[in-house]
Amino acid sequence: MRNKKFISSVIIILINCVILFSQGRLYEGPEDPAGDKTAIREGYLNGNRVLLYFDNNGTIGDMDKVRGSKWPNSYEGLQMIDQINLIIGAEVYVYQDSIPITNKAEIASLPGSEIDTIYYIQKTGNMLHGDKNYYETVDWGFYPVPGYCNPSQDYAAMSNKPDSWPIEGWPSTGYDKKWIGEWNGRFGRGVKYADLETFCVYNDAQDLEYIIQRNDPEEKLRKNVERYYPRPGIKIGTYPSGQEYEVTTQKGYPWGGLGLRVEQRGYQWNNPEAKDIIFFEYNITNISEYDLIECGFGYRMDLAVGGEHGPDDDKGYFNDDRDMAYAWDWDGVGVGGFTPGTIGLAYLESPGKPYDGIDNDEDGLLDEMRDNPAGEIIGAYDGIHDLDKFLAAYALQESDLKEHYEGDEDQDWTDGVDLNEDGNYSYFDEEKQMWFMDEGEYAGDDVGLDGVGPSDLNYDGPDEGECDHRPNYREGIGCEPNFAITDVSESDMLGLTTFRMDDIGPYNSGELHAYSDKSVWNYMSSHQFEDFEFEDPVTLYFTFASSEFPLYKGRTERISMAMVHAYESLQDLDSDNHYANNLFNLKKTAQIIYETDYRFAQPPEMPTLTAKTGDGKVYLSWDNVADQKTREPFLNNINDFEGYKLYRSTDKLMTDAEVITDGKGTPKFKKPIYQCDLIDYKKGYADYGMVSGTQFYLGDDTGIKHYFVDEDVSNGRTYYYALVAYDYGDPDIVEGGLSPTENNIVIELDESEEVIRTGKNVQIVTPGTHASGYEEP
Repeated sequence: MRNKKFISSVIIILINCVILFSQGRLYEGPEDPAGDKTAIREGYLNGNRVLLYFDNNGTIGDMDKVRGSKWPNSYEGLQMIDQINLIIGAEVYVYQDSIPITNKAEIASLPGSEIDTIYYIQKTGNMLHGDKNYYETVDWGFYPVPGYCNPSQDYAAMSNKPDSWPIEGWPSTGYDKKWIGEWNGRFGRGVKYADLETFCVYNDAQDLEYIIQRNDPEEKLRKNVERYYPRPGIKIGTYPSGQEYEVTTQKGYPWGGLGLRVEQRGYQWNNPEAKDIIFFEYNITNISEYDLIECGFGYRMDLAVGGEHGPDDDKGYFNDDRDMAYAWDWDGVGVGGFTPGTIGLAYLESPGKPYDGIDNDEDGLLDEMRDNPAGEIIGAYDGIHDLDKFLAAYALQESDLKEHYEGDEDQDWTDGVDLNEDGNYSYFDEEKQMWFMDEGEYAGDDVGLDGVGPSDLNYDGPDEGECDHRPNYREGIGCEPNFAITDVSESDMLGLTTFRMDDIGPYNSGELHAYSDKSVWNYMSSHQFEDFEFEDPVTLYFTFASSEFPLYKGRTERISMAMVHAYESLQDLDSDNHYANNLFNLKKTAQIIYETDYRFAQPPEMPTLTAKTGDGKVYLSWDNVADQKTREPFLNNINDFEGYKLYRSTDKLMTDAEVITDGKGTPKFKKPIYQCDLIDYKKGYADYGMVSGTQFYLGDDTGIKHYFVDEDVSNGRTYYYALVAYDYGDPDIVEGGLSPTENNIVIELDESEEVIRTGKNVQIVTPGTHASGYEEP
């Protein structure tokens, strides 16, 4: 016994030494409480033609909801998916039942009989087939973290709903808060590059599968079998500081799971080239005390193209040149006889392997990272492993290379110009009570940790790191553009290592249920790529995965994907090469948005529309926010506003206004009842940025007005008006030019198709005669 204790002590010392010298680091982000089921909130992504249900616990789509997924978002649109799940898997090794092994080299040197392998599969979304406690009252998995939305509201945090944001500010670092009353943008305080963005955080603290004894009605802790405590000494309901917090689930039990914290964002753009795409991005952080030496991340996609069930009649294919799988309805007829579209899932970003000395993503750089410090200034060629690959990957000429900071591996962070050397790029005008850019100066990316510079509308003065002429990043606080967490290319991505396409058979057998941890882990780590195999229609599932890689303590890995939707020819889809031209073009657009760090073209600022009714008339007016305060980050913050369009409809989805067809005759664009634009010689059809064979109409140089009287209405009939501001795009910034874009139109319906919320650019009115003395409500 003495010898065994001595050996155990030696092993603990060795393991602690390995941890000390591993690539792990101190986690410095928010000190979140354990996730709790009472924090679950729902929402809908409705920022373009894709309507999609989600919740802040990682659920994407829901087959049990009438409006769980829909494309296009019209009366003829159909369901496309049942659900998409994020899957995180890991192999954990423990010595003598409870001592974590965090280095593979240790395994070979220890007695095999004393080592246990524990398999974890953490899956977001529906936990119908997941692990549960003895009484099946608690799902052992992810739960949303309180503090990332307004708990008094019933929806998740969304960029267009300030009342959904946390009242006391967003969790920052430790127990601190930040940015009260402003959106927690991916790129900084109040920064909204997408037309609609969502944000939530969840963790796996409530997964007590390897902490509580199975089949034990008293639910005692495991004692004489393998067990894993990712955060020793931390209990659910108590912060590391000892302060308690309210939690309704499993209070007092040890913190469970793998010790994972997941940030999830969803993005939508209403740009004509991106209005059929939804993006999801995940930051997965190991907040445990131990390195995880074998991990894998991926997606599981349950399809329902056309909304048909039992069985579904889908077909699918995987295109490895584009890292994209897509599916279609075999006979081209969906529920109600409507024509279903085709859906694709494009894999954009995978976890990195920044410690193996290999150029995994073949961009000419070795082991680049998304959380490293700026370091020192080095030479133009320093840090480049393969010059030809580097220049090709980042579309550079050799003459573009420059001295740069070590941490800015791809050399895209831009310093500012402080001509008067006063340590600021701006000055405060006391009379106007506003900040202005110093004449001739330029901030570049040197805007400080809040990500907001002098040319941004919400700028309120210099912050930490601004005008210090070096890239800055602090976990939990913020980051400057084109550096660290805001720069997607600064990652040595592993890429897609497994794609599996299967029917419902393995799922019905239980092989792919979340409780079958080892089976699912082997499935997603098989390193197999499966092409088109189902000649007959089936209930179809896609699995994307990247594995295996380490996730060191305190480190964050990332994964992202895009859902693309389009109408395709069944003849093309069923051909030998399963051609899907429209989806392929959307994948190109998705790639552009991703490679520009999700900083795609935005529409002008959204105007506020007001309306009053009269006898056979509707009086409409709007403010000048769009024409005066628009800034386009994609084009160096210029004001690219061009004009206004006013749409009118008699239905809630505004489908009777959508009469302009694309090149194949499919209704895709709305016809305005009124349009006005700047007198600037930008008029007629834009001969660039053509979308589906159509060109955007810029107007006739009529001049800007902020009112319109609609006299083509009938008393007693309800009308839906939407005013959009649009820009003039750009003919040169991308191949073929960038199409003009306009504001999104949001009319949010409940499950009974009743209007529950509208955007500020929407008015719903019913004209008619009024009694004497009547006042508008």
